[in-house]
Amino acid sequence: MNREVVRKLVQVYIVRNKLSNPEFAKQAKINDRTVRRLLNSEDSISDQTLEKMAAVCEKRKFAVIGFSTGKIYFRGEHHADCTRWINEQAVKIKKAHSHKKIALNMKEPMIIQRLPFSS
Repeated sequence: MNREVVRKLVQVYIVRNKLSNPEFAKQAKINDRTVRRLLNSEDSISDQTLEKMAAVCEKRKFAVIGFSTGKIYFRGEHHADCTRWINEQAVKIKKAHSHKKIALNMKEPMIIQRLPFSS
């Protein structure tokens, strides 16, 4: 994981949300000294810690994934965003006796999963 990219992400996130370094460290579940090291010095930081910091800055936390292919169809910040997207894919079919049948345009089953840190 690229340290400079994560550093810029963290700086923008801290400024935009008006956080202090310890508050951001608490959200990322890491030591606040690590955040200071990232922002102020060139000391090495593990890839796992960089992934944790990037995950806090990332807004999209859930994804609609094809069950058999593993293809990501949609990413959203909340579980409800993914559910809403699936519902928007539905097509209403009118039958002869005015019963409405709802069918998805997609052929494969889909699941909603929380995204891991690295995505």
